[in-house]
Amino acid sequence: MRGAEAILTRKRLLGRECVVKARMVKGYREKELDCRLRGERTRGEARLLHKAKLAGVPCPAVLELDEFSITMEFLEGERPEMGLGESCEAGRMLAKLHAADIIHGDYTPANLIASRAGTGSGKAMHVIDFGLGYISNDVEDKAVDVFTMLRALEKKEKKDAFIEGYRAYEKEKAVLARVRDVEKRVRYAV
Repeated sequence: MRGAEAILTRKRLLGRECVVKARMVKGYREKELDCRLRGERTRGEARLLHKAKLAGVPCPAVLELDEFSITMEFLEGERPEMGLGESCEAGRMLAKLHAADIIHGDYTPANLIASRAGTGSGKAMHVIDFGLGYISNDVEDKAVDVFTMLRALEKKEKKDAFIEGYRAYEKEKAVLARVRDVEKRVRYAV
């Protein structure tokens, strides 16, 4: 599968199904700059995945890191239906990310997987693709993450469920107040 920044391929590593995310060369950039940016972004994404795991957020485990690629566990699953339960769970997971000062950068249902990995027969949600992520304790950055998901959820009930889950974050009031400001700016910018 090919994205804007990387190519995803499947492989086996020590008998385990894996995904390799390899960052593509950007021919429009000067070669030295391109190498530096791809290397920094690859290492940064691997660090964010590890930090998210430590924060208790289900996400793929990093198995191997090369200069421009990350090999991680393969999660069998699909994009979640985003009912009320899934929306609430997405809010709880973002609350954990924000408590660890992790900004996802593209927190939408497209970057969640409902997977059979884990316990029981039910599906567990996992966060994927931290390629646009970074570390920040800025309320504005966190508000943009929340706003991005709210904009992706089409029904008010799902948005309310997402916010209910996000209330697990101890600084949620400041972030949710800022979301309203972000929403006003976006509404008039379009």
